[in-house]
Amino acid sequence: MIAGGASSRLAVLAALFALAWAPAASGAVQSSHRIAHDEIATGVSGVIYPDAVEFARVRASGARFVHLIVHWGKVAPAGEPAAWQPEDPGDPGYDWSSVDPLVLGAARAGLTPVLMINGAPPWAQRCVVGGKPTWVPVCDPDPAMLAEFAKAAARRYSGGFGGLPRVRYWQGLNEPNLSLFFNPQFEAGRPVSAALYRRLANAFYLAVKSVNRSNLVLAAGLGPIGKPPWTVGPMDFARRLLCMRGRRNPRPIPGGCEGGVRFDIFDVHPYTTGPPYHRGRPDDVQLGDLQKLQELLRAADRAGRIHGRLHPTPLWVTEFSWDSRPPDPGGLPMRILDRWTAEALYRAWRAGVSHFFWYPLRDEDPRGMPFSQTIQGGLYFRGATVGGDRPKPALRAFRFPFVAFSRRDGFRFWGRTPDSGPGRVSIQIRQAGAWRVAAVARAGAGGIFAGVVRTPYGRSRRGLVRARSRRDVALPFSLKPVKGFYQPPFG
Repeated sequence: MIAGGASSRLAVLAALFALAWAPAASGAVQSSHRIAHDEIATGVSGVIYPDAVEFARVRASGARFVHLIVHWGKVAPAGEPAAWQPEDPGDPGYDWSSVDPLVLGAARAGLTPVLMINGAPPWAQRCVVGGKPTWVPVCDPDPAMLAEFAKAAARRYSGGFGGLPRVRYWQGLNEPNLSLFFNPQFEAGRPVSAALYRRLANAFYLAVKSVNRSNLVLAAGLGPIGKPPWTVGPMDFARRLLCMRGRRNPRPIPGGCEGGVRFDIFDVHPYTTGPPYHRGRPDDVQLGDLQKLQELLRAADRAGRIHGRLHPTPLWVTEFSWDSRPPDPGGLPMRILDRWTAEALYRAWRAGVSHFFWYPLRDEDPRGMPFSQTIQGGLYFRGATVGGDRPKPALRAFRFPFVAFSRRDGFRFWGRTPDSGPGRVSIQIRQAGAWRVAAVARAGAGGIFAGVVRTPYGRSRRGLVRARSRRDVALPFSLKPVKGFYQPPFG
């Protein structure tokens, strides 16, 4: 959903989602489960304007990454020049004025940018309908032309051009399993988008790596649901992309698979129609489905279908949120959003996700449109100006995520320190109107801390638990479970 033109596209995606659905005792901390990885780095997607305040707020959210858009059709000329050098970032046909300030702003704020090349100019698209070319929204882009533009962009942000900072992370296109962003999805009833995207991904990868081999390339993030003829389910798309078969015990399809597919990092947008553990249909990927996507990636790694620099291939979540109420009357109530935000990070971490991006930083302007056609999932309430934006309580849960769940002998907990750094963390319970230390945990090098506190306090599924790391205090997490319910992510 990170690309522009959100109103009508959001309405379609929202419609598709509608089709889918005691006294405490201080004790020592014991390991509740094996820690699969020692961090979950966070980022923010959709910072549109090169405003220093916005970048500073991304940094203050605890994020280290920011996901930014390079609109190919906006940077490139409206018509392809008769004579030009499309691999040259200094060619006069290009206009980088919408991108340079974003890269500079991210660098000044100490953030790591991830640049996503999105869209395509009309002359780089190859669809023809009724004898005339069509390019709304994006239809069969030419892989060679995408590679030329990717090389120009990678050269411009190589760290050696015009005093501009280096960008290491690159992504080609957005949600190629959704007709909102990529076409065609089907031909004669047969899914074709994955095969088309494989050629684009391979061309993009080689172009970016030709500038600097240490650059890292993300596959285009997949939308969460499938509903023919508009979308291909992300698991179906991923299997076709990777030339694998089988929902259970995935295995390679015999044949060359065009030499496999090239990327370093796989990513998905697991927007969820319910609580953070909610699962979708067999080929959907909502938040509760991340493990089955991991299993497919591991099988593809073993089969040699993925040609990338990182092994095993990492899985990132580069977009996620729920609309909040307020401002969206159909959004998630704020008290539940606070809880689900922290739990979303926990569930993603449990599934082996290494990077998690929230989308967007601030709510969209809803004026003149129904709330169902705007994104109100920001970490900030939108004000009249950027300076007038106000933080939502969920920002605190994103910066210092902490969860706790009852068990028969007490409660288990998980969290990540606000600075993703190591150190002592006190686990506190609410008792007799005061906060009391129940146990002390130690965060590892990536800021993750987890364990079990054996105490009568957690047995009744009542009470509040929180974590304290230096001067920072996490939002209290109730031991009373919230019953799952259907909640459209966009209100």
